[in-house]
Amino acid sequence: MIKRLLDRFREWRIERQSARFVKELKKKNYEPRKPWDIGIWILLLFLGCDDRVKEPIEANVIVTMLRVDRIEILDNIWITPAPIWGHLESMDAPVDRLVVHWWSNMYWNEDDSSGHYKLLPNRRNKAIWYDNFGNRDTMDVNVDTLRWTTDEYSLVDSLGYFYNTLTPTKVMQGKGSGSYMKLYWSIENTLIDSQEIFLME
Repeated sequence: MIKRLLDRFREWRIERQSARFVKELKKKNYEPRKPWDIGIWILLLFLGCDDRVKEPIEANVIVTMLRVDRIEILDNIWITPAPIWGHLESMDAPVDRLVVHWWSNMYWNEDDSSGHYKLLPNRRNKAIWYDNFGNRDTMDVNVDTLRWTTDEYSLVDSLGYFYNTLTPTKVMQGKGSGSYMKLYWSIENTLIDSQEIFLME
């Protein structure tokens, strides 16, 4: 029951955020596949709702994703929110209501503000702990018990847009040279892309 309510709340929050960003994009006359965007062709498999349909439907989908080169971490607040969005379009199948999954390599503990975790490459349960004094330690982690620096998923709206808010904390900024966060995203369980974001001081 609680999980269903939480899922409904997340869906409501995403739809509300989606409507807000659509207004902002229209004001800026944003169009997909502008030069600063990266357009990617992908092949997705859509399963029919009819149980009698056994063959999946193949669809070509163009993915346009905003690239975020850097985020300037604010010192006066714990979390620095940074919006990011993308766009899907296809001539073969509807894309609205598709789910975009997000994850990153940086996490933090609500009960410990003295540092953050950065996952080792290709490891979901092993991370390096960085504290505020420059110390580090490799340890086992469970990311499901930690706070993420990204929404876990987004819903594609009727216009083909999807939105996310990155939430790095001030302890994630490097000392002197900054640090890098890796952001991953996928659609329909197909790994689409990733990008590295510089967390500035």
